[in-house]
Amino acid sequence: MASRGTALVALAFLPLHFSICHGGFPKDKDISPMKFTHSLYNTTIFENSAPRTYVETPIKMGIQLKDLLWDIKFNIVSGDDDELFQAEAIQVGDFAFLRIKTQVTYSASLNREVRDIYALTVEASESISDLKAKTKVIVRVEDTNDLKPLFYPASYHVAISEDSSLQSSVVTVSATDADLGSNAKFYYSFTTRSHPFSVDPFTGAVSLFKKLNHTRHEKYDLTVLAEDRTKKISGVQKFGNVARVVVTVQKSNKTHPVITPTPKPSILSDGKVTIDVHVEPGTKPVESLMIMEEDLNMFFSVIPLGVEGNDFQVISTKKIRWSRMPHGLNMSLQAKDSTSLSPVKQIHIPPVHYTPLTFSEDTYIVVLSEFSPPKSHVVKVAVAPESQNISYSIKANQDSTKFKINHKKGTIVTNDYFDFEAKQRYEFDVIANNGEAETHVVIEIMDENDNSPQFVENSYQAMLDENIPVGSSVLKVSATDKDVGKNGLVTYSIANTGAIPFAIDAFTGVITTSEDLDYELMKRQYHLRVWASDSGSPFSQVNECGVTITLTNINDNVPLFERIGCNTTLPIDSPVEQTIGKLSAIDLDELQHLKYVIESGNELGIFTMDSTGAIKLNKPIPANSNAFNLRVVATDGKHKSDPSIVRVTVTDKGEEPTLKCIETDILKQVTNKLIESIKPILTSQEDDSFFSDKYIANKHSPKFNLSIPGSIDLVEDFPLNSTIVQFKATDGDTGLNSKLVYAISSGVEDGCFVIDPFLGDLKLVCPLDRKNKEFYILNITVSDLGMPQKSAWKLIAVNVMDINDNPPVFSQPRFVIRIAENIEVDSVVFTARAIDNDSETNGNIQYTLLTSTDFFTIDKLTGDISVASNLDRETLARHDLKIEARDQAKVGPQLFSTLDLVVVLEDINDNPPKFHPKVYKVKVPEDVPVGTLLVWLESVDLDLGSGGQVTYNLKNNGIFHLDSKTGALTLERELDFERRPFYNLTVRAVDHGLPRSLSSSCFVEIEVLDVNENLHKPVFDEFVYDEAIMEDAAVGTSVATLMALDKDAGRDGVVRYRIHDGSGLGLFTIDEESGVIRSTDTMDRETTPHFWLSVFASDLGTDPLSSWCHVYIRVTDVNDNAPQLSQPMYLATVPENAALVQSVVTVQAQDLDSSSDGQLTYDMTEAHRKYFSVDPKTV
Repeated sequence: MASRGTALVALAFLPLHFSICHGGFPKDKDISPMKFTHSLYNTTIFENSAPRTYVETPIKMGIQLKDLLWDIKFNIVSGDDDELFQAEAIQVGDFAFLRIKTQVTYSASLNREVRDIYALTVEASESISDLKAKTKVIVRVEDTNDLKPLFYPASYHVAISEDSSLQSSVVTVSATDADLGSNAKFYYSFTTRSHPFSVDPFTGAVSLFKKLNHTRHEKYDLTVLAEDRTKKISGVQKFGNVARVVVTVQKSNKTHPVITPTPKPSILSDGKVTIDVHVEPGTKPVESLMIMEEDLNMFFSVIPLGVEGNDFQVISTKKIRWSRMPHGLNMSLQAKDSTSLSPVKQIHIPPVHYTPLTFSEDTYIVVLSEFSPPKSHVVKVAVAPESQNISYSIKANQDSTKFKINHKKGTIVTNDYFDFEAKQRYEFDVIANNGEAETHVVIEIMDENDNSPQFVENSYQAMLDENIPVGSSVLKVSATDKDVGKNGLVTYSIANTGAIPFAIDAFTGVITTSEDLDYELMKRQYHLRVWASDSGSPFSQVNECGVTITLTNINDNVPLFERIGCNTTLPIDSPVEQTIGKLSAIDLDELQHLKYVIESGNELGIFTMDSTGAIKLNKPIPANSNAFNLRVVATDGKHKSDPSIVRVTVTDKGEEPTLKCIETDILKQVTNKLIESIKPILTSQEDDSFFSDKYIANKHSPKFNLSIPGSIDLVEDFPLNSTIVQFKATDGDTGLNSKLVYAISSGVEDGCFVIDPFLGDLKLVCPLDRKNKEFYILNITVSDLGMPQKSAWKLIAVNVMDINDNPPVFSQPRFVIRIAENIEVDSVVFTARAIDNDSETNGNIQYTLLTSTDFFTIDKLTGDISVASNLDRETLARHDLKIEARDQAKVGPQLFSTLDLVVVLEDINDNPPKFHPKVYKVKVPEDVPVGTLLVWLESVDLDLGSGGQVTYNLKNNGIFHLDSKTGALTLERELDFERRPFYNLTVRAVDHGLPRSLSSSCFVEIEVLDVNENLHKPVFDEFVYDEAIMEDAAVGTSVATLMALDKDAGRDGVVRYRIHDGSGLGLFTIDEESGVIRSTDTMDRETTPHFWLSVFASDLGTDPLSSWCHVYIRVTDVNDNAPQLSQPMYLATVPENAALVQSVVTVQAQDLDSSSDGQLTYDMTEAHRKYFSVDPKTV
């Protein structure tokens, strides 16, 4: 609190008589006694609270301090007999807070179920002023969820009949919870769901959810759980107790329909089956008769025989292939009413006599050339008796992969190339109609000369010494041929066109020399082209291999000097190492370097000779020497040359040395001789390219004869195995390169056309049928057998011309249709449709109704059967009609077929199910247990039989489940209001009526009720905050940041702050999210030195929880006020010429700032200091 400073100033002057006007500030005096802010406080605390837990109240509970020096103590003087509470004082600013908490240690605990309220009397005492005050504090003990629900009784035993209706009440279980409010709420639920019962989560009423069956289940042992809702929300599962419910299912005395007597099948000559069936009803009308075998429903139909509904007829609607069922058929029939089934009745239908299928041959043996290309015709298999419904297939094995069969025609063609050398025989089985008949096919591959001889090595090399004897063996080549017989007999020959000194044995492949060889005078390397040829027909196959023979040199020549008879002069004073002359020799062998030797005439060692043939002076020439005769030879290590004489004549000093020799011209002679020996080789160069011979290269492609037509017309009955056209082609090559094979490369998928691979004859091997294929485009390919193979192709169109060979055919011999009895006249109920695959008039069809009737007519062109008059099911439940389809052929007899049509009249399904009401509105708390029955959806359908049976459909959303039979809507997954508070479901009710089902829809509006999941309130880290702000702080200055923590998740844990009350209300604001308190106005400590705020922290839960704290804000002082004199003017008098006067007048001033207390000084202007002075510190 700011203080005031006051000063008195005395003025000294001459003695004067003056009067003083004194101005002062009265001091406030507290006249109020000490008292509590309220005479009664209401507080709360939770039961089972821990020691030192404070009671809570949103208001400031305590005493406003009139004097800051007060020291207040609080004491509980009554109402706490059990000594559970303790009072304490907390002084902040000008307020002493009364805080009551549980004792640190106490034997008894707070238990709301024992005592829920305490009235405490609290006395406040102040020791300095000896003041006292009292107040009442009411402590209400709040409930906590500390008790489980309890069942009474804990077990239930009930009995119920198996024919009890849905929604029947079975038993009601009961449990109680002693807690209060939401803590006392709990749900009933089953611990398991594999039973036909449901329990109301609120009332505990157990009802029948699904139909019972004593035979399947005689007793159910159920467990009902009463689970605390609040604990479940907080994450504690199964907090509760259970009760046992035993339900005994009692058997109901009811009867069922019976089929009697045993029906006997009737089989007509055309194979149609009819079975009359009578059903004795049970307690309820017979609804239907069923064929139990699903596959038989494709061939049979059940129709009413009379109008009463107890007689039925089972008739065949499709042709039965008795060949697949040689022992007949077994049929199971069962009648049905609305609630039960009859015993199953077994009926045996004996087979109709038939001739089993057999192939025309037990084993088909075919010889096939290995030259046969893919899609070559192999053989056509056939069965007897002939039928249009025969299907052929090959039983798969390792050999069958190279063949395929036309499933309708039975023609087998190749699917790949063949190699006799890899496999000579193929065997597989062919079956008809999935095994009704079986035959064996053997294909023997005929060897063709399709393999050329293959050399063991890609090439051969040999080294051969010159001068070996003629006829010597050089090497042996070897080749093999995979073909057999003459096709594999190999002979050898040399294909070089020039002369060569070698020969080859035609049968062994041994290469020998045929003349003498000389390395120096002949070719030193020979490249031979060796051919290996087989003896196959019609042409042999040839292959070529390269053989390289290299001559090796041997030492068989004597060195020869190029110069002989040399005469040289040499001065006697010639220096050592001086070259006298140089001799050179030639060795045609060229095997190694020559060595020169002075054989005689150099006994004194005066001369020496190096490896180049140079003669040098080795030592000084002795005096008195006249001449030397040197005998020189050249040697290659084996042979020596003839000696060459070098005469050296010694001359006087200073003379020039000379050298004269005779030239032998040996190098020129050898060169000319070598050129002459290889001239024939150089002038007869040969082409050594591989396969260059005209008999080996495949140069030309085959060409078709231009006279072959591009299209031909064939009638459907063209004779089989007759030649249609012959394809001819030519090839300009020779040998196998001109050998041609023909094939149909495409356009003959059914295998009806074949071509002779060597003659080119195109033939028809299976009957043509224009209904299956009107034309063919055949791609005829001709290929030679050369390497690489060359081919040509030609397209030929085959037009199939029609004959009247097909009668009109219905898709099945008998039809059953069901129509509503109130169908309108002239309505088309059925269209008789037959197919005639002939063309033009042969394929035109007219329909006739052979049955005499006034109820139906038929359109002769379209086959539409229309209602001619009103129908009545109660008069005649069915109409049997026979329809004829006849073609309009102009040449030859007309062909026809008939159809049986059974028209069954049915009670119409004209009433859709109707919901009552149309819109269901359901409110369900978000925490109800999974499996809770939410609502029964009910509809009414007035139709009979299946038309009155209703099925409910709900698009699967994973949250709810709708029982399709009962319409019970149950919860399948837990709800969450925060995730989705509303569901709009569309439920569709569909009846089972014929010919079409009817449906209607209802809407289910499910409102998810929010359940308070807010378990924890925000908690401030301080009960009271002591904060400060400078009085000159700018608007918006942050004063404090409050923090409250909430342990809940989601929105329940999001905290928002607000200022609820206090003296600072309106002067401060708090950010609702961050808790930051800021000023909204300027402060003035001298006006208001402090403020109080009450701040609430609330979470965002549906039922928000709050806590509160108090904030004390002190305004701190700044020097913002100037001193103020107590009076604006002072009046004083002094006598003239008076002596020194001690005091004239006292001036008093004060400063509102607390920081200026006792710090004031006084002064006066300069003009008045001549006569007066002022004491600067006078007080």
